[in-house]
Amino acid sequence: MTVVLQNQLASQLRTYLRALEQLEQEKQEISSAIKETMDEAKREGLDVKAIRKIVKLRKQGRDNFEEEESTLFNYMSALGMR
Repeated sequence: MTVVLQNQLASQLRTYLRALEQLEQEKQEISSAIKETMDEAKREGLDVKAIRKIVKLRKQGRDNFEEEESTLFNYMSALGMR
């Protein structure tokens, strides 16, 4: 590898590494904000596990939620849990 190519590669790598490090920092900040919000909800007496489940279900969309709910109901019924 020539010196020029090696320098270009090093420059590219540094650029990507800086971007990734910045994104990792932002991810950490977002994770901290999510934790703080969940802690606040818990202090207010809300069920954090239920909130997490609702967030997950809202991400899935209505159709996927209804399908998952139906499957869960059927399985629980088969096990005598309903």
